[in-house]
Order: sequence, then structure tokens, then C-alpha cells
Amino acid sequence: MKPEKITKLKGILCKSFDGRFFFRVRDANGSFRDYTIAHSDLTIEIQDEEAFIYEKNGEYYIDHSPATLGLSESDDD
Repeated sequence: MKPEKITKLKGILCKSFDGRFFFRVRDANGSFRDYTIAHSDLTIEIQDEEAFIYEKNGEYYIDHSPATLGLSESDDD
């Protein structure tokens, strides 16, 4: 195992078909590397203009914009 210190790494948090999360980093030529997340309390900063917070029945969710999901911003569902 060869550790490499990172302080800034830009990528995408992805969810696999089986429900596990991983971190995908693309390089300039379009290839990518996926990282399994083993860190238990990793700090994340969301910088996605498409990200919105929703609340339903006391639970909070982060998802795409209402327009992308086909919702009006006043939908309760």
C-alpha cells in the first residue's frame, strides 16, 4: 500500500446500482478512477448548482433541482 496525501481532489460522489457510494475522479483525457470510500467522516463541500435540499416528513434529502425532477418548487411529494 502506497499512501498519497490529498488536500484537494475534485470528483463526483456516485452511488452504485447496489447502493454503495464511491468517488469518481476524471482526468483531462476523459478517463477516470473510482475510489471506494473507507473514510468514516470525510469532509465534503457541495459545489453543484444542480443540488437542492428537500425535507419530507422530518427527513432531509439532497437531490437534483425541481426542474430536473419534473417538480414545481412548491410540490410536497
